Amino acid sequence: MKKSTQVVLLGVLFLNAIMATAQISTSNGGATNVLANSPSTNTNVGIGTTNPSAKLEVIGTVKATQGIFSKSLTNGSVFINSADRNDKCVVLTAGSIIGTGSGYVNTRMLNFYDFPQSNIDTKATLYLGIEDRNDFGRYRFIAETGGNTQMIILNKSQQDVMKLYEDGNDNVTLTLPKANSFIGIGTTSFTDGTDTYRLSVKGAIRADRVKVYTTWADFVFEKNYKLPTLEEVEKHIAEKGHLKDIPSAKEVETKGIELGEMNKLLLQKVEELTLYIIEMNKEIQQMKTQIKNQ
Repeated sequence: MKKSTQVVLLGVLFLNAIMATAQISTSNGGATNVLANSPSTNTNVGIGTTNPSAKLEVIGTVKATQGIFSKSLTNGSVFINSADRNDKCVVLTAGSIIGTGSGYVNTRMLNFYDFPQSNIDTKATLYLGIEDRNDFGRYRFIAETGGNTQMIILNKSQQDVMKLYEDGNDNVTLTLPKANSFIGIGTTSFTDGTDTYRLSVKGAIRADRVKVYTTWADFVFEKNYKLPTLEEVEKHIAEKGHLKDIPSAKEVETKGIELGEMNKLLLQKVEELTLYIIEMNKEIQQMKTQIKNQ
């Protein structure tokens, strides 16, 4: 019998079952297994059940050209290995068939699993995965019953490029492990002149603490440091309108400031002021001594 004729006969059989509000028994097979529902007041259609609870209820697996649907298994199940578990616990799979070389039978490009607690999984787990045509994982969503939640995006080599992880106790971690990762909030630009930034935000940033690693200005206290004279400082202010080494207001408005670098510059000026005060204090003490000895 040709495949097309089989499909037509199957369709007719299924329509007759719906019209008769009957269920299809899977015990022996054949048209004689189209039976009435029990109770007879049940108008739903069932396959593998005499008392379907929905318009169409299937107990077992439904396999089509482009997908497989099945019921979930109960906790305490035992599997031979992870491949056996995956094949038996797939709830929805669709797309091209892949992974046959890895021992899987029912694996396609999109797979939704309902893993019960078993000899392989200590906790019942919901698992959604998307593979490419090379059978490389590109997306994972994993949720343990009473446990952690994960969402992972992978690259063509199945390496994590983004991972959102919650440990089951509301401790959440977002990681972008690749060196060339960038985050933009309100913007898609990550460059400013010749500088490139990993985090780019258009708008305000609010935080309790910001820690910056940078060089520091203790070189001011080194013996070979040339401290400008106060006359030189006065002249620079008169000519430039700002302290030496400190950017002007116009520069800050157009280019912004680096927090770490700016703090170092401000510390440099504080340390220079400290040296001026120390020198002035010495001069004052000398003057007091001279006045006292007159």
